[in-house]
Amino acid sequence: MLKNNLLNLFKEYCKENGFEQNSRQIEIINQLNKFINPKKNILNYLINKKNKLCFYLQGDVGVGKTMLLNFVYNNFTENKLRLHFNEFMIKFHDFRHEQKKNNSIISFVKNLKYKYKLIYLDEFQVTNIVDAMILGKLFELIFTENIKVIITTNIKLDELYKDGLQREQFLPFISI
Repeated sequence: MLKNNLLNLFKEYCKENGFEQNSRQIEIINQLNKFINPKKNILNYLINKKNKLCFYLQGDVGVGKTMLLNFVYNNFTENKLRLHFNEFMIKFHDFRHEQKKNNSIISFVKNLKYKYKLIYLDEFQVTNIVDAMILGKLFELIFTENIKVIITTNIKLDELYKDGLQREQFLPFISI
């Protein structure tokens, strides 16, 4: 949930900080508002439309991705977590090492569900085979638990882990 209408808050935020607004940022803020607060209506219920659980914001360095998602994160009123993607994966691997159980991915996600409604991962990238092989199952479980995820990245979705070892096993992650 958000404190108020995200677009109005963003316009006020830009004015207070002397930031120039542009149409692309306004469009992204409107999309984020719909993502965080999806409208529930009878038509969506009848066609069994599921809420989206991941917002993947890709763009070049310095275009304001992190600023926009920081703004949304700071205005989200429920329990939330913000980490650099590499920090998130280190926490995951540390948890798995401590647990030493076969169901450690499930336990990790249940722990996330208990603590957070929103996870914000900044600078998302996949560079090693271990993470590439784990991400599909990890995110599938995160989405099953209805935890929303917002992501910033410089990498287009279909180019994640490009030319990586056994990339074909990573491709299901991209589809979810």
